[in-house]
Amino acid sequence: NTWVQQTVAQQLSAGKVVGTVGGDHSISFGAIAAHHARYPEMGILHVDAHADLRDAYEGFTWSHASIMHNVMTRLDVKRLVQVGIRDYCEQEAEMVAASKGRIKLFHDADVAWNLAEGTAWTTLCQRMVEVLPREVYISFDIDGLEPGCCPHTGTPVPGGLSFHQAITLFKTVVRTGRRIVGFDLTEVAPG
Repeated sequence: NTWVQQTVAQQLSAGKVVGTVGGDHSISFGAIAAHHARYPEMGILHVDAHADLRDAYEGFTWSHASIMHNVMTRLDVKRLVQVGIRDYCEQEAEMVAASKGRIKLFHDADVAWNLAEGTAWTTLCQRMVEVLPREVYISFDIDGLEPGCCPHTGTPVPGGLSFHQAITLFKTVVRTGRRIVGFDLTEVAPG
């Protein structure tokens, strides 16, 4: 975490937009910490199949399943918006409820229902993005997409965003006047 944070901070100080690419989602903590130090008002747009809000997973505090828990409890991130989530436990649901709106979860099944009822994807993207502050960090776990888009990821879950839905979501961030200050892409596994 410290090495990633220092490396990212150095690049941010040089005026770079930094994106990190990693296998395990836990790589993101140092990058998010560096961005948060530079952009203290930023929010996070988290695309993932999993909420990643466990305080520990199999006894490991810095687990891939704990990344957003660590971010929300160790950093003062203003808002976490989670999209594509379709796998989480009771403890994670309790954390979302206890956050009093600081964590906004757009459950994949609810999004699918809204689409089936005729709500436009662009309208749903607007709802997801409107609660974010002006500066946005994107944490993108590839399993947030439909499994057919990422067949070799380690923890696939049925459902998820299409490639074009993800692109539209990111375009909505920019079109609403927000600025993407950094990003990560994780859990990518080649065939």
